[in-house]
Amino acid sequence: MSAPDVTGGAGGAAEGASSVDRDLGRVLRHLELTVTRRLDGLLRGAFASAATGPGTDPDSAREYVVGDDVRLMDWSVTARTGVAHVRDPEAERELESWIVAESSPRLTTGSGPTTKRHLLTAATAAVALLADNPGDRTGLVADGSFIPPGQGRAHAMRLISHAARHVGGSGLATDLGTLPSRAPRAGLVTVISDFLGPVDWADALRVVGTRTDVLAIRLIDPADEALPGDGPVRLSDPATGEILELDIDDATRERYADSARAHSAQVTAALRSARARIVELRTDRDWVLDFARQMAPGRIGAR
Repeated sequence: MSAPDVTGGAGGAAEGASSVDRDLGRVLRHLELTVTRRLDGLLRGAFASAATGPGTDPDSAREYVVGDDVRLMDWSVTARTGVAHVRDPEAERELESWIVAESSPRLTTGSGPTTKRHLLTAATAAVALLADNPGDRTGLVADGSFIPPGQGRAHAMRLISHAARHVGGSGLATDLGTLPSRAPRAGLVTVISDFLGPVDWADALRVVGTRTDVLAIRLIDPADEALPGDGPVRLSDPATGEILELDIDDATRERYADSARAHSAQVTAALRSARARIVELRTDRDWVLDFARQMAPGRIGAR
């Protein structure tokens, strides 16, 4: 997804804020069309519900017993058998899903026009819009901020907009640690992050994974795997503003790649320990095709 920077700047001018809002609105409309036209036909039903509701569609017939609602009488079966029969309504599946989005400042970076923030917004859109089925509800936790579960297009767009604009710093460990008490009825938890930094969230995610299905959407930029550029470069930390001057040579590049592979293996092991299904989205690839390819073979939440 190539899109404008939807996070805005620090400037506070009304014209700048208006421009950001227009850009965000355009991005949200683009995402909605992308999900509904390109993903919906492929993945509708990929998020299966975990809890049952009252239901309205008739199920199999059974003999009438005293106390049954006469409005549920199955007159055709009753006429054929000569014995009163009723049809119980088939229970409908109701899914309460939660999106845990790590909105770290580092997601605004990227080695190309698409940043990990764009992928975070796109992934939130895919989950929020695809999970918006009758009776289903979706909530959002994003670095200390919280939107309670709701349903409908307007609510889904609110979740996407918040994921696009919110920048926090509480981290995954804190958000996941509060999830069991905040969302006791969750049937699906989707964690969206680049999972860089300390793997201090592993224990909390493992607890979540014992109670519900977990989908981990991992955001990857080529710079996460290999140092970009040659010779002297200046690297900045988007969270602290710290500047590091580094002379990149073959030895430095190799050490960086080795460290990146080791950290990636640690993250993968932690996600698998929590029984999470892992989907990887990259800034240098078509996220829609990757999402569909990795989600289509199975169903999340199948019981």
